Amino acid sequence: MNFSLAFTNLILGASLAFAKTNDPADLVRDRLEMNLHLNGMGAEHDQERHLSTLNTDFSYFLGEWYDCLHTTMMTFNGDTASKHVLDQVGCDGGLFGDVTKVGTGDQTLSFDIFLLNHCWFHDLGAPGQDPCPNDLLENDSRGDGNILVKYSFKGIGSFADSDRIEFHSDHSSLRDPDTGAWQPNLERAKLENMDTLVCEKHHGGIVCDWRINEYRTATNLVEEGCKKGKNNCKPEWNKKKCDKKGGEWTDECSRTEYTPNGFVYDSFGSYYLVKDNSQCNVQCSTANPSSTLAPETKVSGCYTGGLCNGAHGCCDCTMTEETCNAIWTDGCRPICFD
Repeated sequence: MNFSLAFTNLILGASLAFAKTNDPADLVRDRLEMNLHLNGMGAEHDQERHLSTLNTDFSYFLGEWYDCLHTTMMTFNGDTASKHVLDQVGCDGGLFGDVTKVGTGDQTLSFDIFLLNHCWFHDLGAPGQDPCPNDLLENDSRGDGNILVKYSFKGIGSFADSDRIEFHSDHSSLRDPDTGAWQPNLERAKLENMDTLVCEKHHGGIVCDWRINEYRTATNLVEEGCKKGKNNCKPEWNKKKCDKKGGEWTDECSRTEYTPNGFVYDSFGSYYLVKDNSQCNVQCSTANPSSTLAPETKVSGCYTGGLCNGAHGCCDCTMTEETCNAIWTDGCRPICFD
């Protein structure tokens, strides 16, 4: 054992304990650099191993970021949802999210993002379910029929690249209607893939690319059912039991069946974000389907029913509430069947 080296390290440790700086990161950096130097690997011997070349300052990413330009796409059960493909929608201007520190340093960060989801994505608003809160979000032109969802992405900046940081999240959260606290759905998180959000510096702002994977309750329209007596539908009876019990198999007893975690959707997006909307120097789009009507304008329709033929992300807005054979909602504006 090299007692001389051990004694020197002990002296160095004692001297660091009485150093003027109180920053733990600085103390660790100084200790490692001194040890490297003592072992013949100091900066003068190996510049690439000098700790000052490692990136630990990612403060550029801190603060609020606004949506200047984005392209997004969604798939339902692996199939592209044509109503959810938006190509190069510019000048949205809405708050995309807020980046804050996780600890005291500038390398571990949190990116909180708030979005509106349809209430039926979260088993709200239909008969027998809890009511839809009809949340609103500034710069999102959808009306009632939605709930606010929080994604809290966490990330660590790499020592190797100060211009890029990768965030991850495994949960989406809803507010508790009684306490207002954000509560994640722990059961669905067991099924879903990790969500990713990769951000890097670009043209005075940042570009963030994400992928979100989530499971939702599936709705299936059963066009026929069993009728026993006048206006007495038996939704729990199949056709065999209906015939055995002397019932009538008819479309007068159509119904909607719900299957928990019955369909999966993925959301993909590339966003160019700026700290201030005055920095959004792009040609603004006029083709954003979610902003063609005033924010207070609601469009009602029959979700998954009628011409939608059971398809998710689709409302038949030509139907009336009386003729709707699925879920009636006034949050159909962005997904009316063409």
